[in-house]
Parts: sequence; structure tokens; C-alpha cells
Amino acid sequence: MRIPLNFMELHCKGKGIAGHELIAGFDNIKILKPTGNAQYEGFQILMSGSGCRDYEKFLTMNQETWFDFLERVCRYNVNFPRIDLAIDDRKTYLSISELIRLKNEGLISSQLRDISENHSDKLTEDNIESNGKSLYIGSKNSDFRIIFYEKGYEQAEKFGKELDINWNRYELRFRKKKAVRLVQELLKDRNVARVAMSVLNDKVRFLQNPENSSVTRKRLYPTYLPWKEFMQNIPKIKLCMDSVPIDNYLQKNREWLIKNVAPSVKMQMIWDKMNNNKNDIFKEMSHARLNEKQKSALQTIEKHYELENYI
Repeated sequence: MRIPLNFMELHCKGKGIAGHELIAGFDNIKILKPTGNAQYEGFQILMSGSGCRDYEKFLTMNQETWFDFLERVCRYNVNFPRIDLAIDDRKTYLSISELIRLKNEGLISSQLRDISENHSDKLTEDNIESNGKSLYIGSKNSDFRIIFYEKGYEQAEKFGKELDINWNRYELRFRKKKAVRLVQELLKDRNVARVAMSVLNDKVRFLQNPENSSVTRKRLYPTYLPWKEFMQNIPKIKLCMDSVPIDNYLQKNREWLIKNVAPSVKMQMIWDKMNNNKNDIFKEMSHARLNEKQKSALQTIEKHYELENYI
């Protein structure tokens, strides 16, 4: 992986995954070894989306790209259990609600037979507010699945951010042989957007009703215009390594505090003022003890700053 060893935390205290023990890591980059019934020669590298952003700092430091990393990895006897590609649509080209409507009206053509939807709502005093909708194409147990969802709603709900209604995410999830095949295609084509477009074109097409009512075969139905525009513009999307603030974790923690804890703290401040309480709530809070996870997070942030200076 070409990560300097002094940046890695050895003998991590976090949890591993089924049949694997966590032995080293850097923030959301996890190195695991098999244990128990999962015994095999080798190790597993696990990177979440934010872990990929972490690793891009090391790629930059080594003057490499993801293609360099994948090419180097493929020299070994390796397997790719799962790889996700994500396209962030901020224009937005598509409406998730409209895609769900098209699905419900049968205006969708796909090789994938399992199609479902999900939406969550919040009851307020005046009405019902949406917390975001998702459309799933493909079984969650299959080797390939497409998920369309409203990322802005997810971020607002999860971190208390202001709602960004113009943010959709379209995820392509590859598993097992499909993931291995994806890596082969990426190394051959070296254009992530073009590969994503090819997969989407092959797996799904949203339709609109034909003007001629005598047309009954779906393959002859015209393509839903927003989908057609979106697919034409995928090659124009520049997919590159994003710069993510190194204190992103603490920023998310701050946003969570403002949403979930700040009202209670403010209530205590008002109560202290009403009772002429001389105790300062913030002074009392300063004596709080950090748990191991919080200490580890601060240590990781410190390493991020070191890495920035190192680069």
C-alpha cells in the first residue's frame, strides 16, 4: 500500500469483521487478518468511502493514481470481494421520485429482476416531511446492484446539515466475480466515468410511453429524456481524487453535537441563569473523560496533520 509504517496504528482496538481480526489501520483504512473458520494465507484491506479519501493522500504523496494502486495489487494473488463506484449528481439530472414513479408504472427495462424502493418520512405539526427516497435495482445478495438515493437528505438527517435537495447519489455495487471483472475493465479503459456509463447502459434504461399506442414491446419504447441526457453527459463528469478536510471527522462530530446536544446544553445554561447558579456548565463539561474511541480519533487527526506536512 506504500503507507509509511509510522502513520499506521498497529494492534488497533476497533472491531474487525466476521472471521477477521483488525491488526492495523489509518482512520478508515483497515488491515485485517483471518481468524477461526476464515483461515487463509493473506490479509484483507477494507476501505470505506472516507477510507478511500484517506488513501488518496498517500497516493498523492507517492505521485500515484488509483490505477497505479490497482495495477500493483493485481501482480499478486488477490481477490476483490466488493467495490463500489459512486456518481454524485448535483445538477440534478434525475428525480428519485420520478424514477420510482416510472418503476411503478412499468416504465423501466432491466436485466435485474429484483427492484424495490424505500422512503422515510417525518411527521411534523403541520405536515409530513420527506427524509429521502431510494430506488434499488438488483438483489442485496446479488453480485451487482444499483442504488439511486437522495444523498442530501441522508446528510441532513445524519449530521444535522442544512438540506441540499440538489444532491443525488447513484451507486454501483460490485461483488465477487463482478468486482474482479470491474478492476480488469478499469485497468483496461482507465476512465471510471466511461466504465460506469457502460454498466448503467447495459443494466437499466428508464422509459417513457410511446406516442404510437400500437407499440407494445418495451425495447421499442423511447428513453426517458432526463435519463438520456444524464447518460450522454456521464463522460463529461470529471472523476478525480477529491480533497477532503483532514478534520472532517471532527467537523461531523461538531455538526452532530449542534443538532443533538446543543439544545440540552442551552437548556442548562438558561436554568443556571434562572437559579443564579454560579457553576459554569462548560467548566463542568471540561472535566469529562474521553473514551478510547475519542482519544483514537484525535490521534488520527494529529496524524492527518503530520501527513499534510509530510506531503
